[in-house]
Amino acid sequence: MGDKVKILAFGDVNGNFDKLFNTVERLNERAGPFSACLCSGRFFHPDGSANDELLPYLQGRLKVAVPTYFIVGGEDANPVDGLPADGGDLCKNLTFLGRAGCRRLPNGLKVAYLSGAYDSRRFDESGVFHRGGSSFKPFYLREDVQRVVDAARTGEEEELAGVDVLMTAEWGEKFDTLLPDDQPAPLAARAVNTLSPAVTTLASSVPARYHLAGTEGVHLQLPPYRNGLHATRFYGLGAVNDGGGPGQKFVAALAVTPTVQLALAAARDGVEEGADATPCPYTSKPRPKPPPAPTPEVVGPVARDDVDDEWARGDHRDLEGGEWRCGECGNVNRAHQRDRCNMKRCGAPREGLELWRLESMHGFNARGAKRTADGDIMSGFQAPKTYTMMTREEAEAEAARAAEAAREEAAREEAGNKKQKKGDAEKTSLYASQKPMSQKAKYRKGTRNPAAWR
Repeated sequence: MGDKVKILAFGDVNGNFDKLFNTVERLNERAGPFSACLCSGRFFHPDGSANDELLPYLQGRLKVAVPTYFIVGGEDANPVDGLPADGGDLCKNLTFLGRAGCRRLPNGLKVAYLSGAYDSRRFDESGVFHRGGSSFKPFYLREDVQRVVDAARTGEEEELAGVDVLMTAEWGEKFDTLLPDDQPAPLAARAVNTLSPAVTTLASSVPARYHLAGTEGVHLQLPPYRNGLHATRFYGLGAVNDGGGPGQKFVAALAVTPTVQLALAAARDGVEEGADATPCPYTSKPRPKPPPAPTPEVVGPVARDDVDDEWARGDHRDLEGGEWRCGECGNVNRAHQRDRCNMKRCGAPREGLELWRLESMHGFNARGAKRTADGDIMSGFQAPKTYTMMTREEAEAEAARAAEAAREEAAREEAGNKKQKKGDAEKTSLYASQKPMSQKAKYRKGTRNPAAWR
């Protein structure tokens, strides 16, 4: 399928040039030769200082063993000031790719790149205000992102196969959308969110075989995901330092077959590229979280899940730990409840359950009437009222009888009221029948109180 191109990929260099070039020279002697070295992330020291290690290479006293191509992140000041926007050489075999765009390397690989860091306050501004002069601005704009997308899709080869490598200093938002639940989130401990929505746009819009990113100081490799034309492999790389453990791996050796050759071979063989890849994490919805485990149903003092057997009405059953299950209601009682079941509406005795059931059957019938041991209803008990179904004619006759009885009752009440009024009139008081006295007569009696002279 064509010769593979062997390259080395590094994360943030952060001004550790001796470590970088010594590692490249050692790997090139052991596993090389490598045709290129790609550095994604902050290439210079974050504050623009401590770049003295680069001087011997710039002065030609030391040589860079493998052609090295780099982008920059959010460094405040760096030696790329004065270089054109589309990049340039700092010294032999050390090349700055540029601010944003797409370039074909001498080894045949097509590389799309974006330098700088995301700044939400300036992202939507125009490049007219920031692209003048020779000073490199440490942030990119929306038009820079669009320039990379257009360059990666313009041309016959790009429309057929996209690009080989996408290089960004930052990771994109939503990169962890499809991570398995059992895999810890690699950036969960970050106090500040440094993920870029612009890189998310690039990663979901540029069909690249590989996506290299730095800045986070963490090594992560995602499973291949679909990008529209084929599949992309994401490599998040750590920072070049004296460590380099499993979580801080800062270098990856890749054997890349040019994407044009892969696309032509897939079209010739009728193979659909990326069929076995995962969906794109930047455009996928998060996986639904598994439902929480059901809370065990508690019956009495012990949960049902702690008891293996299913309850069925019968005898009491002893359980492990001294508990016992009531054979009447299924309640699980603690070991110290030895006399009877703790369920309020049960109260079955611990001993003599069958006899208790027989006595309960003789003591009450189905309707709640108390009976003697012989089955007779006890005195003083009134059986509950029963209801029977009536036909429509019987219901109308019953209603007529009830209405007639109501009229008769009303007539009797009216007759009783008239008789009562007549009796009250016959029992009128003697004093009430007398002519009321005038005020003058009351004065002659010597008092205004009628009770005093009556």
